[in-house]
Amino acid sequence: MVLADLRTLVLLLAVTSFVSAIALYLFYRLLPEVPGLKQAAIAGACQSIASIFLVSRDFIDPMLSILVSNAAYFLASAFYYQAVRLFCDLAMAWRWPVIILGTLYPLFILFPGNENLGERIIISSIGLASLSLMTSWVLWQDKARLPGRRGLAITFGVIALICGTRILSILIEPIGSMSFLDFNRSSMIFIWGIVTSIAVTVGVIVMTSERLREQLKIQLREVTVAHDVANNALREQKNFLAMLSHEFKTPLSIIKANADAVTTIDNPPASFIKESLERIQQTSMRLNGLVDGCLNDQWISHTIENNELSMTKLNLAEMLRELCHEYDIRFINHSSADTAQVKGDRNLIPILFSRLFDNARKYAHHHDTIEVRLLQTADTITVQIYDDGPGIAEEEHERIFDKYYRVPGETRQHGSGLGLFFVKRIVEQHGGMINVECRQGTTFTVMLPALGDY
Repeated sequence: MVLADLRTLVLLLAVTSFVSAIALYLFYRLLPEVPGLKQAAIAGACQSIASIFLVSRDFIDPMLSILVSNAAYFLASAFYYQAVRLFCDLAMAWRWPVIILGTLYPLFILFPGNENLGERIIISSIGLASLSLMTSWVLWQDKARLPGRRGLAITFGVIALICGTRILSILIEPIGSMSFLDFNRSSMIFIWGIVTSIAVTVGVIVMTSERLREQLKIQLREVTVAHDVANNALREQKNFLAMLSHEFKTPLSIIKANADAVTTIDNPPASFIKESLERIQQTSMRLNGLVDGCLNDQWISHTIENNELSMTKLNLAEMLRELCHEYDIRFINHSSADTAQVKGDRNLIPILFSRLFDNARKYAHHHDTIEVRLLQTADTITVQIYDDGPGIAEEEHERIFDKYYRVPGETRQHGSGLGLFFVKRIVEQHGGMINVECRQGTTFTVMLPALGDY
């Protein structure tokens, strides 16, 4: 009766493992992007093959049954271990499974007969217990600590415990000469094997659902972020178009007014025509400058956003001296020209200071009051640009570096609202800082890392 019951359990394990393998394989085909499903299906198939060869030992060579069934059980445990690692977002690791299999499996050849059943059970139990403990430990240590993973960890832990109990049982009460299928103390391991097949299938489905739910949350967050980015881009586009509309409308109105004046007046005086054409020419030049500025801003934005900076050693003192000469601005060097070195983009650094010089010339009451000062400490090079203009309200100091921002009430000067925005971006790309201070004028301070500490 024991023989029939044990055969029934082994057959039931084979069927359960086969159904589990098919279910997991179909799940894998449905969700190939979920890691671990394929390995779990292979493990179920190996367990089914092992059970079939074990129950067929009366019809095939006993040694073949021993070798194939034990190899398949070991492989099933190894693939369960790999599946669990992938489920827990870890890479597959074959080193220890191969060491365990390579050490224990050859021992089966040394104990082929029925009189060596106890030794074979101890060998297989050591291998299965080791792999099951490794699998349980990976699941238990998983950072997600989700219920499905904890439940499966306990299942594999119980398998290891049963294997350990089998070893102790045989050591305490040795087995005589008999077939494995006649060994009534084997029933528990097969019962738990059936439970494990069902638990693994259910656990994998639960863990996959948990993973898909987490992925859905991540995707929802990504969609939300993308939506916010799109809204910000749309808002920036609207601001940019509003700025362009404002900046282009006034000069176009001036051109139209002067053109209408010339064409609607009969026989206008030559001086009137000349004056109108000069206004049209000046306004057209300003429009051309606005277009060039927009194109230049687009290039700067592309260079910064794509991190296409070409970093090289720059003599900042020499560069500032040349720029100040072009702008007819006073340059005061408090540093040695040989040591005022920075690592920067040879195109963006001049643009950075040109924008600040343009800003100073726009708002200074007297251009001859503009000063550029260069100072240096052990690890920082500081450049100060001063003008005697009206200054900026303290509450606007941070906002003037925002994209498209214009100080309220500023109507005398024209611009895109991008100048100081790009100035700050360029400074930050070079690992520096910029701030503004207004005391009897305006002082912009740029601090860049000295080359030795960059």
